[in-house]
Amino acid sequence: MKKTTAATLVIAAFCAAAGAQEQPMSETTAAAKNVVTGKLELAAVLAELREKNPDLKAAAAVTRAARSRVKQAYLLKDPVIEFERMYTPSGKSFIGDAGERNIAVSQEIENPYKLLLRKNVAKDEHSFYTSLYDAKERELTARAKAVFYEYYMASKAGLIYNETVDVLRGFSKIAEAKYSVGKASQSDAIKAQVELSRMLNMLVTVKQEKETAAAMLNALLDRDTLAPLPEPEELEPSLPGAAYEELRAAALASNPGLKAYAIKSGQAERRLSLSKAEYLPDFMLLYRKRKAPGSEMNNTYDVSLGLTVPLWFSKQRAMVKEAGAEKEMAQAEYKAAQNELASDLREADIKARSSMRLVDLYRGSVIPQAEEALKIAQSGYQAEKADFMDLLDAQRTLLDFRMDYYRYIVDCHTWLARVTELSGETK
Repeated sequence: MKKTTAATLVIAAFCAAAGAQEQPMSETTAAAKNVVTGKLELAAVLAELREKNPDLKAAAAVTRAARSRVKQAYLLKDPVIEFERMYTPSGKSFIGDAGERNIAVSQEIENPYKLLLRKNVAKDEHSFYTSLYDAKERELTARAKAVFYEYYMASKAGLIYNETVDVLRGFSKIAEAKYSVGKASQSDAIKAQVELSRMLNMLVTVKQEKETAAAMLNALLDRDTLAPLPEPEELEPSLPGAAYEELRAAALASNPGLKAYAIKSGQAERRLSLSKAEYLPDFMLLYRKRKAPGSEMNNTYDVSLGLTVPLWFSKQRAMVKEAGAEKEMAQAEYKAAQNELASDLREADIKARSSMRLVDLYRGSVIPQAEEALKIAQSGYQAEKADFMDLLDAQRTLLDFRMDYYRYIVDCHTWLARVTELSGETK
């Protein structure tokens, strides 16, 4: 009777363990269905990021400040009004006894060509900061996605480890039941307990990782770092919607970071023209209305036009040389940025596609084979044709493969986010 009861316990424990091992495929099915009810959705995270992120707000403020500097660059300086009291006798008051009481208005007029160049340089500055804002938005979007994927990975790892703990507890019961009927050594039960303790330690670690990712995500959304977050939605990776050549063409045409370098190069060209324009004169216009005791001078007025003489040419030459060097630097930086963009995009595209192939491989072949191997090990241990370490090794292998599967999903999404950041490709 005792042996029959023990055998029943062994079979029941094996069935429980086998049932728990079916979970990886059900998770994959859930991912395919993309059930998001009550889940933390990536689209909602990104929308809140664009609305609330402090770094993005700061970049927007800098852009507005640059736009406000455009008018400052080309509008004329304020006119000067002068009240003159002339020919006041000694000992008399200049207020009421002055021989002449004049009002003069003068206006400094910078060369119109210089004003036009300054206006265009200021517009370039505004465009530059607008591109930097777009680049910052893409950068923060990619960062938020990466943190979301870390949160997703930690969440999945917690589920897998919890399931594995349940399985190992089942194994422990199996080993204890077999030991009670003399069909296994005590070391099998001890090994099961050691493996269970290791898995519980992993649960503590992954919980810390999840809390860290949640804090980082809350910080990006300008929330309290302790604010609770729901579980993440399921992810299903997909390849970029275009070939690398198309992605590269799109990146070179629309990447905001590269646009910023192009604007800086054009701005350096305008600054060179502006430095050359310093050889041109500026103007001063003066109007004076006179009040005098004599009828000949009373109510007369003066008009004068002056101009600057760029006499110290060494100053202008130095300005031209400086602007020319800055132009060469800006052009070289733009070319270097093009090369770096193409290289980074190629890396991201290759790694996204490689990760996708691994996801398909693990989903369609590796995990099913590992599940089958575990079932064989279970049957072998039950039939006393395999030892307990074979069973544990099969379980560890399946655990590693399931973790790798989700890591490759995260890698695929992370590199796709990088492709989007660089090229603007949305899929």
